[in-house]
Amino acid sequence: MSYVDFVYFADLAGVAVFATSGALAAQGKRLDIFGVVILGIVTALGGGTLRDIVLDAHPLLWIANPLYLWVAILSSVAAFILSRYTRYPRRMLLLLDALGLSLFAILGAQKAMAFGMPDTIAVVMGMVTGVAGGMIRDILTGQVPLILQWNGEMYASCALAGALTYVMFSGIMAEPSYWLDLSAMTIVFVVRMAALVAGLRLPEFIVAGHKLESPEEARNLEKKDS
Repeated sequence: MSYVDFVYFADLAGVAVFATSGALAAQGKRLDIFGVVILGIVTALGGGTLRDIVLDAHPLLWIANPLYLWVAILSSVAAFILSRYTRYPRRMLLLLDALGLSLFAILGAQKAMAFGMPDTIAVVMGMVTGVAGGMIRDILTGQVPLILQWNGEMYASCALAGALTYVMFSGIMAEPSYWLDLSAMTIVFVVRMAALVAGLRLPEFIVAGHKLESPEEARNLEKKDS
């Protein structure tokens, strides 16, 4: 398999994975099949669309190649049908989300570099590609976006670490290598899963002398205030 083919199939795999995770996020939201498909599409293609708009890459990827759109639609429909007959644990949604994050973070940085963007912008575009679709999914389902939850595990920082690794080593390699892509994707996935299993979190902002409430105490205070 050539490097170009590897990137293409990895991109399609990322679309399928994120579309599935978007569709599964509809659980308990009382959406019909049309709503589930829309949720899957925006989850799968939202990050790449935002990246292409920022990079002024026209036509957009899924417009230039409608196969991306069809993969998102079919993956969402498959998830909708299977969910009616098979129960899935929440861990599956988190696993698929971590896999999609690892794929899109690296492919986003790669595309930015192909457009001649500086290394810093390439890293940012990798992170945006990885997290934007999930943010749109969470907003549409009435959830606080995962990257904004103060008590949530590391998420955007996982994409940032992988994209940074990819950009750094791409600068010293003579030619593109899918081994570098796979290694950087693995970093994103492993760090994200470690964050989920071990509850790794970034330091929180605390004012000197202020007692930080636990999540349970914070919820109780919110109830009292309301």
